[in-house]
Amino acid sequence: MGTIEPLATSPISDLQIVLAKFLAALTFYVILWAPTVLYFMMFLLSTGERSAAPIGAIGSSYLILFLMGMFYLAIGCFASVVTRNQIIAAVVSFALIILVFFSGLLAIIIPNSTPMFRDLFVYFSAFEHLGDFSKGIIDSRPIVFYLTMTAFVLYLTLQVFQYRKWRS
Repeated sequence: MGTIEPLATSPISDLQIVLAKFLAALTFYVILWAPTVLYFMMFLLSTGERSAAPIGAIGSSYLILFLMGMFYLAIGCFASVVTRNQIIAAVVSFALIILVFFSGLLAIIIPNSTPMFRDLFVYFSAFEHLGDFSKGIIDSRPIVFYLTMTAFVLYLTLQVFQYRKWRS
């Protein structure tokens, strides 16, 4: 729609543009999840009892949802900078996120794989991360994985944005 030209010629850096887009999407993502905290409060007020799940399991579930959301939003920012069409960016985002999300199932689909291959894909498995964190088990490896991958994808987004800016 031609809205990037005034933004790209303003006195802000390319990094600030990429981070602003990402942080705006992340803020919206957090706002979307925020009302779910009210459900636990409403349950407490209406029954006088805490929920059946321990508070640690609930908190760690929110943590992994936040981390996964950061990574998937970074993928969405990357897809939107790769193409000019919003529909194509949505399809590319969806395809990449599905590929990453279900990569852990490759260990099950390929039964004759080596143990190292299975361990590698289980390490990337979102199902494993969700399962552990929903039990209240906070492992630092998924935290480092999602933070690192978010930073890496945002770095790629910045590089593609700079390339497209200077190419045209």
